[in-house]
Amino acid sequence: MFKRNIWEIIPNLKINGKLAPYPVVDDNAVRAWAGLMFILWMIAFVYSLTTHTPLLANIIVPIIAIDLLIKVIIWPKYSPFMIMWSYLVKNKEPEWVWAKQKQFAWIIWLAIAFIVLWFLLILGKCGPAMLFCLICLVFMWAEAVLWNCIWCNIYILLKKKWYIKEEEFSPVCPWWVCDIKK
Repeated sequence: MFKRNIWEIIPNLKINGKLAPYPVVDDNAVRAWAGLMFILWMIAFVYSLTTHTPLLANIIVPIIAIDLLIKVIIWPKYSPFMIMWSYLVKNKEPEWVWAKQKQFAWIIWLAIAFIVLWFLLILGKCGPAMLFCLICLVFMWAEAVLWNCIWCNIYILLKKKWYIKEEEFSPVCPWWVCDIKK
């Protein structure tokens, strides 16, 4: 079985010449994961729209929710999809970034997945569920294709507005969104 450390504190890791004493995640693996999730959400979304039945969404969304639950509660490196899709980037140099804003994004994805499941399985309403699927598609497309984690940007914006406690170190984020100007 292929194993790769996806989320960890790496002793004496330096990123851009600065010590990184915080949990990091390989952003390449996260983008590969987002691409897979985009494909799965798109399949469920298009099938539901064309057939007017949420059959595939009822199968795909719980699978995604379980993967996210593993990622958020247990540890990202045990997420089946993260393990599988990090294999795609195994020959690429890891792009270590701060893991906290990624965890924030995964928690929001998990909440959206549960909202979609609630609409589909409990209320039996496909329309509102598809709206949340569309939101997921846009945000996952941005992560996978544009390499821009919108939820991570929202996390950093909340830090800038002091709604989230400031860290004692300056973390490294993709596209330098963590560079907070005071």
